[in-house]
Amino acid sequence: MSSSAANDLSQDARNLKEQAKDSATRVSDDAREELARLRAQVERLMSERVTPALAGAADQVQDYADRARATIEEQADAFSETVRERPLMAVAVAAIGGYLIGRLMGGNTYVYPRDRH
Repeated sequence: MSSSAANDLSQDARNLKEQAKDSATRVSDDAREELARLRAQVERLMSERVTPALAGAADQVQDYADRARATIEEQADAFSETVRERPLMAVAVAAIGGYLIGRLMGGNTYVYPRDRH
């Protein structure tokens, strides 16, 4: 192979290398641009749709919690008033409730085990 053919081959290799480098740079730049577009689109969707939906859901949950707290407070006040008006009845209801719960939960109401002969 002559020196001029070797130079031409070397020049072709350099040209190919430069073309590959330029192509890789373009692909890399295109990928960066696409990622930037996608990031902007995700940020826009978050601000337009997701954030307002989460805020609405949080408001609704807060409203439910406020209503539940108010209902519980009202029921507790009503119960307290009933106990103040009829203390003996409250003690009787508590005793009966305790007895029933004990029967349902315990099964055996004896303090000491029975002898089984």
